[in-house]
Amino acid sequence: MSDAPTLTKTLLNGVRLNCPSCGAGGIFASYLKRRDACPHCGESFVGLDADDGPAWLTIGIAAHIVVPLLIFLERREWLGYYAEFLVVVVATVAIVLLVLPRSKGFWISILWWNSKPRD
Repeated sequence: MSDAPTLTKTLLNGVRLNCPSCGAGGIFASYLKRRDACPHCGESFVGLDADDGPAWLTIGIAAHIVVPLLIFLERREWLGYYAEFLVVVVATVAIVLLVLPRSKGFWISILWWNSKPRD
């Protein structure tokens, strides 16, 4: 098992939406639908169900970006209430859509890493 990826490489592959094993094939068949196996190396992803982990991580990341943005906009008072609301809503939706698949890929990589026997 000398060619096995390191934990860091495995997690980076997941964030890049690539197979945690080979790093070449994709994890997802569509936006959030996990493949049953890697199209490149054939590694099985069956049983690697991330459940609520990606949503939890995405909320944590989005909140740490949106709350300071909201505080910044409220202190400046150069935008009206509705413009601030629109900026915060658009930023929140954009961040969630960007982070959620990467969060799920990260979570699947953690599950894959923990499912492999170690020497």
